[in-house]
Amino acid sequence: MRLWGDTLKPKVFKVFLTAVLVYITFITIRPLLRTGYYPMHDDIQPIRLEQLDKCVRDFQIPCRWVPDMGFGYGYPLFNYYAPLPYYLMEIFHFSGFGILASIKIYFVLITFLSVWGLYKLGAKFWKNSFAGYVAALFYALLPYRAVNLYVRGAVGEYTAQALLPLVLLFSYSIIREKGKTSIIYFSVTLAFLLITHSISGLIFMPFLLVWMVYLYLTEKDPKPKVVLKKGALSLFGVFCLCAFFVLPAFIEKDLVHSETLTTNYFDFRNHFSSIAQILFTNTWGYGSSLPGSNDQVMLGIGILYWVVPLFAFAVGFIVRKNRVTILFLNLIAWAALFLTHPKSLIIWDNISMMRYVQFPWRFNAYAGVFFSLAAGFFATVVAGKYLKVMLYGFFVIVLTLFYGSFFRPARWLQISDQQKLTGENWTQQITISVNDYLTKSTSLSPENKAPELPKVLLGDVEFISVARGSDWQNWTVDVSKNAVVQAQIFYFPKWKVYIDRKDTSFNYQNYNGLITFDLPVGKHTVILKLTDTPVRVIANVITLLGFPLFLLLYKKYKYEE
Repeated sequence: MRLWGDTLKPKVFKVFLTAVLVYITFITIRPLLRTGYYPMHDDIQPIRLEQLDKCVRDFQIPCRWVPDMGFGYGYPLFNYYAPLPYYLMEIFHFSGFGILASIKIYFVLITFLSVWGLYKLGAKFWKNSFAGYVAALFYALLPYRAVNLYVRGAVGEYTAQALLPLVLLFSYSIIREKGKTSIIYFSVTLAFLLITHSISGLIFMPFLLVWMVYLYLTEKDPKPKVVLKKGALSLFGVFCLCAFFVLPAFIEKDLVHSETLTTNYFDFRNHFSSIAQILFTNTWGYGSSLPGSNDQVMLGIGILYWVVPLFAFAVGFIVRKNRVTILFLNLIAWAALFLTHPKSLIIWDNISMMRYVQFPWRFNAYAGVFFSLAAGFFATVVAGKYLKVMLYGFFVIVLTLFYGSFFRPARWLQISDQQKLTGENWTQQITISVNDYLTKSTSLSPENKAPELPKVLLGDVEFISVARGSDWQNWTVDVSKNAVVQAQIFYFPKWKVYIDRKDTSFNYQNYNGLITFDLPVGKHTVILKLTDTPVRVIANVITLLGFPLFLLLYKKYKYEE
């Protein structure tokens, strides 16, 4: 049987393309398939997973308060930081895998999901399976994906990059395909995006809206009533599914020192890229994003990622095929790139929410999706399997030569969970990003690790036992002289103190905002427990009851021609 030429059987051809794509994807994650771990900018994933594991085993679901971070005083991390990736990692950890192994397994699976999602999107959008393979190949080797995986270790953003193609795919189905299954898929993927990396989800909305408007306007037989019904039901599902997180994160944002997320180093003005960086730089690095153009990390899109789509537009113009489509993809990708350049400052200054993006170069994620999709155009103008194999092979070789070496860590550490989460490493983990979600009760971040026992400010107290959970503490004490005791917990609204099962008043008017209360003489049982605010209760109820209601409405929904 001949392996080349138009006599190549379709199944063999597809298997060949799939095998190559899987192999290229495998190359990008091969360094993760060994024991140990690697250094990254966001070296906080192990402690976040370890803390969420404590929540799950303690039945604090959804997890909001983490007990050991913030130098051991705890803070409401998952009330504000999108938690979905850690819940998914917890599936592996709860099943018996270690913390570090669970993180690596998760990265591997998300990598394959990213590539598969772009393949499905490309194949459906161009109505050509070969286009899906080309688009997915480009996405697999996108430099910004390597930055998030091996340089930054940005779990949330890396997961968001896997969800973006799926959101676009199912929004396409909402507008252009019959049936109703797309309602479920679109709702789930968009909600997952918002509870994976909220900022990525929010700043993606304008691109998603433009994408959907384009799909509707270019549809040969648009059905406005159907699209509106499907869209409205989908958005209801999105709201219900992510309400438990999004509502408290937004409404209660003033309960923590969120200003630290947008000032000093994290001021977006420090992180714009020059034209040379955006378009032409191909120098790899593992350093930081710095003010000016002296960054020690690649923050551009990669020269092939804008040259190939521009060439695709030129070809489309010449052959008079898909000209509007390829123009649209180029324009929306270039719009994303524009937002990484200082000339876009007027937009940043006038949309206050954008300051939470922190790094303008995050828009490379959206440019990368649309440029990769645009590369799939060539599948629509290349006829014959021989030419397709040649084109695919050319892209494989060139992309691998340019960007394949980016997909590896700076170095590898032979380190275990025990080593990572004890001693100096543990201290480093619990103090990383200590200011990010510090409660408003404190004006100063702690300088030292919280002591093991509560602090006795006045009187004499013997601590017979002190038990700690994810969002509670139980003490048994013997007080020989009226005392004032300070729990090593930052106050956050709805912490409660019970002495011998009686709700007890306390204060937190001290420089660290620590819960402080009186203890009378005698033996007592003291319970400290974080309860839910009305906002958190309502948000939880919306998700618990609203999403089943959405499923019921979906079941009753009847597609209309």
